[in-house]
Amino acid sequence: MPGRGVTVDEDAVTAGYKDVRADDSETKYLMLTYSEDNSKIGVHRSGSDYSEVLTELGGEDGGQLRAYIYLRVVTGDEMSKRHKFVLLTWIGPEVPALKKAKMSLEKTQVKALVQSFAVEIQSSDLEEMALDSILELVRKSGGANYGSGK
Repeated sequence: MPGRGVTVDEDAVTAGYKDVRADDSETKYLMLTYSEDNSKIGVHRSGSDYSEVLTELGGEDGGQLRAYIYLRVVTGDEMSKRHKFVLLTWIGPEVPALKKAKMSLEKTQVKALVQSFAVEIQSSDLEEMALDSILELVRKSGGANYGSGK
């Protein structure tokens, strides 16, 4: 995007997105954050242990952090397991109002690259970002969950 707006590191984000979506990949999440000068959104980290993300969000700098997280989860019952994808937007509770407002515009650039997800969650509450909370929302969005009753 030309001018003074925020840009997205499209190549790195696209590669990370494809890695999370790949069936043969151990990568379960992709975390995007802003550069120090707030001019670019890029890959901050990726990995297989989502608790690393929660540790960072709840850490010393988590209150000022703005991040987009693309997460792969497994849902279903014992009869049928499926991968579902979630787009999380973290806006730390200490983020200034103007930066919060700009994120809604900047998120459209992220969503242009990270297109396939079942659920989208935006929060500044660590409990809403917990895996159990996310899985519950994904299950609710998925419709029937028949199982064998065991």
